[in-house]
Amino acid sequence: MAEQENHHFAEKAIYGLITVLAVLVVMEEHPPVAWRGALTLFGTTLAVALVETYAATIAWMLTRQRRLGREELRTIWHEVTPVMTGAQAPTIVLLLSAAGLYPVGRAITIAEAVIVVFLFGYGLRVGQLLHQSFLRQVISGLILVAIAGLVVAIKVLFH
Repeated sequence: MAEQENHHFAEKAIYGLITVLAVLVVMEEHPPVAWRGALTLFGTTLAVALVETYAATIAWMLTRQRRLGREELRTIWHEVTPVMTGAQAPTIVLLLSAAGLYPVGRAITIAEAVIVVFLFGYGLRVGQLLHQSFLRQVISGLILVAIAGLVVAIKVLFH
């Protein structure tokens, strides 16, 4: 069970990180006021979590052919909430900007860097599980960052 929970957490956290990265890249073009940027990041991941909760609820009801109980709904929410973890660190960075610590443009850059570090960490961990060589472990981290960059580029291209 713990293995499955770790799987869901990592899956949803990576999804949330890439979603927030895409929002930050778009923010670079038209930087918002810092507090509004923080609210946008949090609101975006909350909306994604709610959509995933809704979709999972409908899918479970179609599969089980009945209304779901509170425990089943709680399980769905528990599986979906890690998507919001991707917004926490970048949101804090923008809140620090709102407090006057640094300009919003720099906050966006720092927030993007934080996300890249988190994504690299997930990729590095996968590399540690799959490879003995430190170089291959690092390459695994870089590959996850590159894939995230590709996904964000596609998002920005069609925005």
